[in-house]
Amino acid sequence: LEGDADLQLLLVGGELLVRGRCGPPVVAGLEGDADLQFLLVGGELMKVKSSSWKKNRFYKLQEDCTTMWHESHRTFKRNQTFSIDEIDSVRKGRQSEGLQKHTEAHVEDLCFSIVFKGRRRNLDLIATSVEEARQWVHGLEKILSNMKKLNRQQTSEHWIFNCMRKADKNKDNKMTLKELKHFLRQINIEVDDMYAEVLFAKCDKSNSGSLEGPEIKHFYDLLIYREEIDVIYGKYATTGEQMSVKDLLNFLLNEQREVATMEDAVRLIQRYELDDSAKQKNHMTKDGFLMYLQQEEGSIFNPAHKEVFQDMSQPINHYFISSSHNTYLMEDQLKGPSSTEAYIK
Repeated sequence: LEGDADLQLLLVGGELLVRGRCGPPVVAGLEGDADLQFLLVGGELMKVKSSSWKKNRFYKLQEDCTTMWHESHRTFKRNQTFSIDEIDSVRKGRQSEGLQKHTEAHVEDLCFSIVFKGRRRNLDLIATSVEEARQWVHGLEKILSNMKKLNRQQTSEHWIFNCMRKADKNKDNKMTLKELKHFLRQINIEVDDMYAEVLFAKCDKSNSGSLEGPEIKHFYDLLIYREEIDVIYGKYATTGEQMSVKDLLNFLLNEQREVATMEDAVRLIQRYELDDSAKQKNHMTKDGFLMYLQQEEGSIFNPAHKEVFQDMSQPINHYFISSSHNTYLMEDQLKGPSSTEAYIK
């Protein structure tokens, strides 16, 4: 095979897009979806900041399907990515204040805006064709829709790993002690340096000075461990260190204050228990108990109140509206811009 063209190509190497690596649960059910595949390949979009500032930039969805990469021509631009989790919504057409002001009506079907959570400015974009604009909007909306369907455990894991990704400053998929401290601050865990060093040393089994792979998983397990779960489970698991149907019913009646029956307890065991042998005996292990607590049925929040449940048919002056006179400010009070977008957010 000396001189063979195919062999030479393999020796030189090249970049490949690995499809189907978008792990669940963020894109569960979207494997092979045409719009998602389009985002993974990426494409050129015109970024609009003003009537005179309109630049073509390349955008693509990363293989983790939770991060968007974008081209930047700024010399000292450190972060060329943003998380899909930072997006509040995607608006098709010239709906944003910026696009209405800085573009003409004839590009209506090419335009869309990415609206971020918080005070970050909208990302106003113009696609090269109507079909590409549709694919960008629909692809992002599908991922956002899936994110909203994550259960509490999945949402928590997604948020924590997203913070870990942000803490990994040099993007080497490892976590140094400095990055670990930064990560803990990101998730609002205030610890002194000594405790952070002890936690790091406990996870750094390889003594390499950084955490990677299983070590990061071990760190995550330590982070989410909750002693009170062990206490409450130990209190009610009186049947061979597992919860029987009667044990679980006692928990539902005494701790959750629910109106429940033996049939309700059996249903919860069959739905959330992970161990088949325990499930056959109608027993709930601690893992099954934790799984139940992380679902809607174990939440104190009334799921009926997730949507607007109040009477919204009255005149507007019949309602109290939570808003300050500074709501329209996009930045600081003295010199920052004002916009109706602030009310929409």
